[in-house]
Amino acid sequence: MSGRNRGPPPIPMKGPPHAGLLPPVHEHPYARGLGPMPPHPVLLDEIREPQFVLGPRGFPPHPAIIEERLGVQLQEVQALLADNQRLAATHVALKQELEAAQHELKQMSHYADSLRAEKDVQMREMYEKSVRLEADLRELEAMRAELVKVNGDIKQLSAVKQDLTGQVQVMSQDLTRLTGELQQAPVLKAEIENLKQELQRAR
Repeated sequence: MSGRNRGPPPIPMKGPPHAGLLPPVHEHPYARGLGPMPPHPVLLDEIREPQFVLGPRGFPPHPAIIEERLGVQLQEVQALLADNQRLAATHVALKQELEAAQHELKQMSHYADSLRAEKDVQMREMYEKSVRLEADLRELEAMRAELVKVNGDIKQLSAVKQDLTGQVQVMSQDLTRLTGELQQAPVLKAEIENLKQELQRAR
């Protein structure tokens, strides 16, 4: 009678002495002090899958199979956690790079504004200088026109001078001739007096 109630013999276990138990899961660093972490949703989904349903005789799968499957799932969870940590680190790095880029963009914007203001000042100075140069150029053109007029007047005066010089030479010659004639005037006067006396004697 006692042999009938013993049930089926135990199935031999493979693996280390603690086979059949889940390997220890390290607590997530962000969950310290919050108690044990709840099962990962992936584990819950896997547990709900048909692979853990009872067999045709109503017995659960072998513990070694369950352990192996849970180990695979644990590795997948740890890989997901590592991926999440890498994504979080990447997110932080990208955020820092974005902040640095925004800061650099702000500095470049300030630098561009200062350059634009400096360029405006330089353009204003160049415009004022061009206005002064144009005024100086107009004055220079007026002086050039005046110089051309003066040169024309000088040429005209030179022609007048040459004409006057010729007239002076003619007048000098006439004066010389008249001076000679004036020097001969007493002789002519004496001859005229002699002619008058001879006319009177002839009468």
